[in-house]
Amino acid sequence: MGLPDKLNPLLRDLPVYQPGRPLEEVAREIGSSPDHLIKLASNENPLGPSPKAVAAMENAAGEMNRYPDGNVFYLREHLS
Repeated sequence: MGLPDKLNPLLRDLPVYQPGRPLEEVAREIGSSPDHLIKLASNENPLGPSPKAVAAMENAAGEMNRYPDGNVFYLREHLS
């Protein structure tokens, strides 16, 4: 019995993700520039991440070698 046989059929039989075509290919096909198109497929954000999100990631980068607090001590403390 191989691994695929052990998987839940609901998961095993899910269709494989089909990514959208690259923006450059669509632009070429319609005779436009990629700079004039906004791709909204594939859950992409044409505006990029917010400055606050970038700052939060930069602040967290120095602690990525540690596991997060699974008991969410500070969150519980704040909420109580």
